Amino acid sequence: KSSAVRCWAGERGYALTELKPPVLDPTDLLGLPYQRQSERGGFDTWYAQPDWLYGILAAPDKKHLVFLDELNLAARSVTHACLRLVLDRAVHAAPLPPGVRFAAAGIDPAQAPTARELPAPMANRFAHIEWKCLRASELVGAILAGWPLPPPPPQSDKDWAPIAAAFLDARPMFMNDYETGRRQGRAAEGRGFPRAWSSLCRALPYAGGDADLLRALAAAIVGRAAAAEFAAFVRSADFPDPKT
Repeated sequence: KSSAVRCWAGERGYALTELKPPVLDPTDLLGLPYQRQSERGGFDTWYAQPDWLYGILAAPDKKHLVFLDELNLAARSVTHACLRLVLDRAVHAAPLPPGVRFAAAGIDPAQAPTARELPAPMANRFAHIEWKCLRASELVGAILAGWPLPPPPPQSDKDWAPIAAAFLDARPMFMNDYETGRRQGRAAEGRGFPRAWSSLCRALPYAGGDADLLRALAAAIVGRAAAAEFAAFVRSADFPDPKT
C-alpha cells in the first residue's frame, strides 16, 4: 500500500510528506506549546511549528500529499490530532496551502488486534480502497519494475450532482447510513453522509464513463451497499444528454 502511494505521488507530481502516526505524539503533528509574553502583559500560549510542516509552507504553490501511514494503529489521541489536520486543514493558526491533499493507509482490524476502525468524522472524509494481496507473479513483477499505476481515463464533464440528488430522493436511507455499517460490524461501510455524496459527485467525472470504475469509486466513498444501488440507478435511469 505504502509503495503504491509513493509511486502515485511521484507519477502525479506531488511532493510527498510521510507521517507515521503509530510512533508519533499529538505534539509531533501539531507542535509543542510554549508561552510567550504578550503586549497586554501576562503570557499567551503559542505552538512551535512541527518539522514536517516546514517543507510544505516553504513551497505553498506546489502540490503536496501528506501520507498518514498505518493510521488506524495510532493511539486515539494521535488519531484525534490527525483528524484536526484533515478536517481543519490547519496546524493550529497555520493554514495548509490549498494544494495539500491527504492519503492514509491502515490494516484491516480483523487481521490485527491493535487496529481500530476510524472514527466516523475521519472515515467519511476518505475514499476507502480495500487492498488485496498480489499473486506471486504480480509481486515479483512489482519488485522488478516498481509499482506503476494505470493511466486515468479521460475526464468527463458530466454533472453528477442532480443524478445523485435524484437517487437520494428515491433512496433516502443512503443519505446517512452510518448505523447500517455499525450493525454490520464495519463502521467504514456506512459512509453515506451528505459530505460523502458531495465528494462522490466531484470524483465521478474522473471515471470517464467507465461503469466498473464508477461502481468502484462509489464503493470507496459511500460504501458497497449504496454503490450497488446507485450503479443500478444510473444504468436504469434515462437521463437526456444536455449537449444532444
